Amino acid sequence: MEKESKVDRRKFMEIGIYTITGTIAATSSVALARFAVGNSFEKPKSKWIEVDLEDNTDEFSRVVIEYAKKDGWLTSNTRSLVYIKQVKKDELIAISAACSHLGCIVTWDEEQKSFKCPCHNGVYDSEGKVVSGPPPAPLRRHEIKIEDGTILLSTETIALGGKPHESA
Repeated sequence: MEKESKVDRRKFMEIGIYTITGTIAATSSVALARFAVGNSFEKPKSKWIEVDLEDNTDEFSRVVIEYAKKDGWLTSNTRSLVYIKQVKKDELIAISAACSHLGCIVTWDEEQKSFKCPCHNGVYDSEGKVVSGPPPAPLRRHEIKIEDGTILLSTETIALGGKPHESA
């Protein structure tokens, strides 16, 4: 016996209403999820800041960089301390002063040729590598370049052999 499939008008309208309601619900949930997540998966864009250095760059120079940083919905002015030194004729290194342990500001000790963290006695060498103390990783670096005689510093920091990270 063959069953006859008969869809009456009432059943057709019921299926149509469920289809339309499901489409609206799916579209709304996708839009709401996109709104809730926002730009959290977008990589923050690095900014390039012009830096003025003293003529004596064979020693570390302390440079304070200031820039606007967007964090979610909030845009704020950020200041960071960076140590910059010339290692070759057209090559500079820029080391972030934020300790990798708890973010304290490290200072350059010219006599001992090392960076020292005052919080927990962390010590880094002139390359930013950990010598002693609790720091779990080397100091982060800023990318630096020279264009038309102007020194430009990236706000993004990079771990030695690691991944980029927006400067804090």
